[in-house]
Amino acid sequence: MNRPMISQIREPLSKIVQPLIIFFAKLGIHPTIFTVIGLLLSITSGVFIALNNFLTAFIIIWFAGAMDFIDGGVARYNKLDSIKGSFIDSIADRVSDVVVFGGVIARSILVDDIITIYVGIIMVASTLLISYIRAKGESIGIKKMAVGIMERGERFMILMVLMFVGILVPEQGFTTAVYSVGSLNISYFSIGYMILTALCVITVIQRFVHVSIQLTKAETAENVQIQK
Repeated sequence: MNRPMISQIREPLSKIVQPLIIFFAKLGIHPTIFTVIGLLLSITSGVFIALNNFLTAFIIIWFAGAMDFIDGGVARYNKLDSIKGSFIDSIADRVSDVVVFGGVIARSILVDDIITIYVGIIMVASTLLISYIRAKGESIGIKKMAVGIMERGERFMILMVLMFVGILVPEQGFTTAVYSVGSLNISYFSIGYMILTALCVITVIQRFVHVSIQLTKAETAENVQIQK
């Protein structure tokens, strides 16, 4: 399976922002501080999404993403990367996912967007399953678990694009729609969010299939060894 887009550009992007990472690293700030700042920013962005303030949420998520990128760079530069740090970072990422995408559910309730409420629940479940399948796969020895079309970076990048669309095409009250069926209104943001959610569900399936295939190969190899 092809590597996700964000994974492909991570190395060249790291080289571009390396001077900034070195600057923060030389300040002697522990990388966990950046992790915590990123988490707090993510929580704040989730609140603004819930309040239907896409502009503020968009800006805050951008800075939260920067913190998420810097903490790992600073840890590696100062040789402070550890299993404990990775654990804290992973938990912070999961909390951020729930809060940000949960903010979309809260917003949907606010604007009376029934479809996106249910889609939002599927989205939160999918983001958690994507991460869980990877963690479980790696824990049983399966390598190269960064498979699927929607890793965390891609999910947030597309969410920011959708929020930007929401900023450019502001809702009139809470009822502007691309098309309506009776009293059911579907906004541009909602349509995009449904597509994003579908892609995340596909990613869950991709990772599940990947793990299943690897386990089948391992079992086959083990049976061959036993027969010998």
